[in-house]
Amino acid sequence: MKKIIVLLLLLVLPVTVFAAEAPKVTKLELKNDKQVITYTGEMEDGSLAVMCKLYNSNNEELDYLSTAVDTNKFEGKFTVSKNDTYKVSCANYEGGDIKSETIKVANANPKTGDEVEIYCIVFAVSVAAVVIALMYPKYLKKNRKSTAPAVKRSTTKKTTTPKKTTTTKKAATKKTTAKKTTKKK
Repeated sequence: MKKIIVLLLLLVLPVTVFAAEAPKVTKLELKNDKQVITYTGEMEDGSLAVMCKLYNSNNEELDYLSTAVDTNKFEGKFTVSKNDTYKVSCANYEGGDIKSETIKVANANPKTGDEVEIYCIVFAVSVAAVVIALMYPKYLKKNRKSTAPAVKRSTTKKTTTPKKTTTTKKAATKKTTAKKTTKKK
């Protein structure tokens, strides 16, 4: 039994002895410009990436970003949509100690707030185009200047009947007079 315990200790001991501590976030600063929270920070040597998470005042996770570490510095941005107190927590991507800072955002606008005027203009132009498209044919019909009379076209197919030949009165009287003269001889 002692041999099994010693064997297990020898297997576990090298892992705990040689395990290095993950690099830590040494500095974290937050700034906001309207609805954008910018975070900047510094790391100890040996880190390639940092994971940062955004929390609201109810400690609900809203977003997360992984950011590359370049010369022991990192930077990233979160976009928020309402006024609140936000917490940004960052740690080495592979784990380790977490560094957190909070910031109060008082002038956040909805994400679409800046484009409302553009949307209103586009909507008004679209409505005007639809109205013009619907009214233009009526305007043309009302103000059409045409010298030719309107021709009604029938959609039904006409059938033709053979015409009867009729003789005029003069032709008929000539025939009768010609017959009369032939009888006298």
